[in-house]
Amino acid sequence: MATSSITLNNLTGFPAQFLVKKAGQVVASLPALEHKQIVVIPTTDTYQVIASTVINGNTYYSAPATVTGATGFLAQVIQDSTQGTYVFDVQEIGSTSSSELQFQSTWREDVDFEISKDGKPLQNVVCQNPFIMETIELGDTYSFQAIVNGVTTDVQLTDNPNATCTAVNDTTRRSAGYYTLLLS
Repeated sequence: MATSSITLNNLTGFPAQFLVKKAGQVVASLPALEHKQIVVIPTTDTYQVIASTVINGNTYYSAPATVTGATGFLAQVIQDSTQGTYVFDVQEIGSTSSSELQFQSTWREDVDFEISKDGKPLQNVVCQNPFIMETIELGDTYSFQAIVNGVTTDVQLTDNPNATCTAVNDTTRRSAGYYTLLLS
């Protein structure tokens, strides 16, 4: 199976912090790249999900789940009367949409689902209300944005999973301090 990857490049003269999404799903949120620094990000669709919540002042964590593509998650607090305690359980369930990650909870308190890739946290989804589904849209369109010298660039879009995104000084503007992203 061929692997694909996004390449990020900074040619601005200032540190550039990139945010890359695939539809609503964060692919990369990196510390700032220095001038002339390049980083390559694999664009595989395999992620790890761990949920957490607080029960009676104690934080409970689920076992990590590794998922690819549309998946649903259901968090529950189950009483264990034989032990006199609670069990925080998260189950993978079928997603009702082939283009979404779906998260829901039956617990009365917030449940935080942390999504990570290669051991690095990317995105959190919080279910604040029982039985209300939260979603992340999956898709094929990548969006790129960067913060350079305190200025946030316009969003650039592509369907290319092997795109190169380069942050550059925008010389088409009348004054200095504008930056743009070039896709190739």
